[in-house]
Amino acid sequence: MSIYGRRKGVMDFDRVPGAAETPAASDNATRSRNSDAGNDEFVPMRRSQPMEQLLPVAEQWLNRLPPNVSANALTTQFPRIANFLATQWVDRQACARYFDELLADRRGGRRGFPPAVHHDLVTLRDFWYSGR
Repeated sequence: MSIYGRRKGVMDFDRVPGAAETPAASDNATRSRNSDAGNDEFVPMRRSQPMEQLLPVAEQWLNRLPPNVSANALTTQFPRIANFLATQWVDRQACARYFDELLADRRGGRRGFPPAVHHDLVTLRDFWYSGR
């Protein structure tokens, strides 16, 4: 199940039959309502968009890094990853897991990062593992 899926036990009010409806009639009405073109205009509003700008915590983190450990490509192309790295930087287990998740292809078939971003991630990881 997706992390965005419904929680078990949460009631779906579109499928609750009314006093005069049967469950089958309710399901048919729900399907016809969901197939209306008018509902499609709200789909982009429901989906959350990732943060596509560098947060102040990430800017402070970048300023503390030595000049030879730059993350310019990472911060311009994937600021949300830089934001998350900045917040996880001091947590030994979480940061190690995140570097592993970013740089290892466990599911197979991933495209990977552009070369400059991959280089930034490897440089950051090596600096992080060196004990800073």
